[in-house]
This record gives sequence, structure tokens and C-alpha cells, in this order.
Amino acid sequence: MPSRYRLRYIFRPLITVLSKGLSKIGITPNLATIFMLCFAFLSFIYLALFRNLLIFSILVFTTGIMDGCDGAIARLTGKVKKIGGFFDSVMDRISEFFIFLGLIIFNWNNYLWNYIDMKLILLISYLISFMISYCRARVEVFFKGDFDIGLMARSERLFYIFITMLFAFFYGFTAEFLFIYMWLVIGTYLYRVKKISLQIKKVENQ
Repeated sequence: MPSRYRLRYIFRPLITVLSKGLSKIGITPNLATIFMLCFAFLSFIYLALFRNLLIFSILVFTTGIMDGCDGAIARLTGKVKKIGGFFDSVMDRISEFFIFLGLIIFNWNNYLWNYIDMKLILLISYLISFMISYCRARVEVFFKGDFDIGLMARSERLFYIFITMLFAFFYGFTAEFLFIYMWLVIGTYLYRVKKISLQIKKVENQ
């Protein structure tokens, strides 16, 4: 029951070509995952230390691309393993931590409309983003299938940060974009919880 509209479908040709090239030079799925984490860490460095939204945005986009490559390489090389999926999931959470930590430090003294502390907005956003992924991981323990439902899954979250922070580098409105992000992930979380709860009740009633 995954959502039909996913960025991974749009970027699949790019990820497929890139994954084929990476696999030919000996890049394993786990190594691709490590590269993904390294790009996320570099995005933190460039934002927190150098306050460069442009490089940060590019590195977040690269993080998202590499996040798709590890699974694609595993399928291309016939190395799809549960331990690899577990490793990928753990590294995904750590990568999001680095990205949000960079955003928090960058916006440490910023206030939306001179009233709402951006640290609070970003902490809520990080928590809810984590919970969106946790809900999927938890329900897939009970049910077979793909519960990647709702608007702001991981790929969409990374792409939103990439495109809005890139825009903000040239034109501003960083706080406003992040405020919108918070409400988008809250909406996705509530939608996912509702759909999963209905699925659980349906099975229990049967």
C-alpha cells in the first residue's frame, strides 16, 4: 500500500545508471550506505561551520541519491540481505540527525517572525521525521508489505530540504520554508498513524 507519488520513481533512471557504474568499480551496498552517511556529515560541516547553504543543499541532494543507490546496487548484484537493510535503516537515521543538527546550529539565534524560536521548530521537525520512519518500520514487523504512505517520506523530506534551502541561499525565507516543512511532516505522520491504525483494527476484527 505505498503511496503512488514518490520521487524515487522520477529519479529511478538516474539511480539505476549511477548504481550500475558504482557496482562496476566495486562499490558494495554497505559502502554506498557509508558514502551516503559521509555526504550527510559533510552537509553538517558546511552548514554548521561554514554557513554555506548552497553546498549544504547540494550535499543533501547527494545524500538522497546515494540513499537510493545502496538498495539499487544490492538488487543489481544479488546482495539483498536483511543485515544490509538493517544497516541502511540505522545509517538513514544518523544521516538525518547530522542534517538537522546542521540546520539547528545554522538557525541557533533565528526566530520566525521575531517570535517563534527556530530551534523549537527544527526539534519538532526532527522528532516527527524520525517518527514517520519509525511507524513504517514498526508496522512492517507485524504485516507484510510496503507501508511507505503519506507525502513526506524520507526521499521527499531530503528533496524538500534540498530545493528550499537552495532557494533560500539566493532569496532567503529559510525560516518560513522550515516552518512549512514542520507542518508537512506533522501531516504525514498523522496520516500514516491513521492508516496504520485502521489496518491493525481491520486485521484484529477479522
